[in-house]
Amino acid sequence: MNSTPAAVRSGHDAAGAGQVGGAIAAWTLTVLFLANFLSVADRALLGVVTEPVRMELGLSDTEMSLANGFLFVAFNLVAGIFIARFVDRGNRKKILIFGVVGWSLATAATGWATDFLTLSVARVIVGIGEATAFPVALSMLSDLYRPERRAGAIGTFQASNYAGIVGGTIVAGIFAAALGWRNMFEVCGAAGATLVVLLIFTVREPVRENDGKAAAEPMSNYFADLLAGARRILGAPAFVALALGFGISTALGATLGTWGPAFLQRLHGVPLAEVGLVIGPPVGIGGISGMLFSGLLANRLVRRSGRQSDMLYIPMIALPLSLPFIVGFVFSSSLFVAMISTGMMNFLLSCAAAPCVTLALGLIAPTDRGLASTLMLVSSGLLGGALGPFVVGFISDMVTTGQDAQGLRYGLCFMFIVPVFATLALAMAWHTAKAQHTVGE
Repeated sequence: MNSTPAAVRSGHDAAGAGQVGGAIAAWTLTVLFLANFLSVADRALLGVVTEPVRMELGLSDTEMSLANGFLFVAFNLVAGIFIARFVDRGNRKKILIFGVVGWSLATAATGWATDFLTLSVARVIVGIGEATAFPVALSMLSDLYRPERRAGAIGTFQASNYAGIVGGTIVAGIFAAALGWRNMFEVCGAAGATLVVLLIFTVREPVRENDGKAAAEPMSNYFADLLAGARRILGAPAFVALALGFGISTALGATLGTWGPAFLQRLHGVPLAEVGLVIGPPVGIGGISGMLFSGLLANRLVRRSGRQSDMLYIPMIALPLSLPFIVGFVFSSSLFVAMISTGMMNFLLSCAAAPCVTLALGLIAPTDRGLASTLMLVSSGLLGGALGPFVVGFISDMVTTGQDAQGLRYGLCFMFIVPVFATLALAMAWHTAKAQHTVGE
């Protein structure tokens, strides 16, 4: 076995041992926030211009759901599973740099789409590139922040999801109206160059928390190692129920990103240039504040009780409270009321992310965290990003014509079950995990 320390093997630019918290952690968190912001913003672009793209390319609601939902998510998740094992073993900074370059080029290429096939290929490549961001960030942050502060850091990182949705929707609406949707994708794709420069020159690979094991030990058999890691993770108490609850809780957010702008254009008559400005602030303010609030509250609950499972109290209370606001968004005839409802439901739904992901990482050995975070993302992607938008689009096409706002309204009614089933799954996870783990275990 190679006697070189794991911290050195993980990269020549590794941060010094023992540097947990402080300025290095804060700056790394900032750059990871920006990376995920750009990832989510690029992902949100197509949702804003669904109507002009669909009409110019002659696509149906179902085809748009496949290109921007199922196909994107499927390849994002499959690639993510394979990438995650390299995240657990290799230089995470370099992996993220390759991912940013890939998804930025593919975002620009989306502007060259001519039909369903070319649009889908571009979105698939975007999904593969973006599969690097989540496991890299969660693995790095777990090494940079102690357990009693980790939920706050993860909550801050995940707030970039909503910041990205806001930025993406606003930029897409303004740029598409001014430049056309094709040029909008090209301009937004070019923005990745700045992030690559920041990563190369200002971020260092953190030392891994390896519990005495060589986290960066080379793999003798990649697929055997991948399967062994997956078995360990899925066999951990409460992990499966936790992943299900988290995945279900994300379905409405993914559906809102895909169909929210089209719903506002069809039902409320919001112009394309204004749709991002209308839906962006309530989605962003609600989601970001919910992420930050739940992360800080989770830190406090864990410090007080010493049980990481106590952080699940937050989503088990918040998710059921979101249901009346979901109804308000779908059925209100007032745009103002619909946007107030959007802000409140996003605040409450986003309270699930930081506690769920933080607890999941606490259940798993440090050497499996990249893969564990990706499996959480698989649940979120399949149940939220793929199934949710697809079902809504399918119901819309089945009930009435794709141009009819009422079809989308009926499709969105499917989302009423989200808080109920997510809460039930998280309650099962809490019951299993509550006696298993305390801080520092």
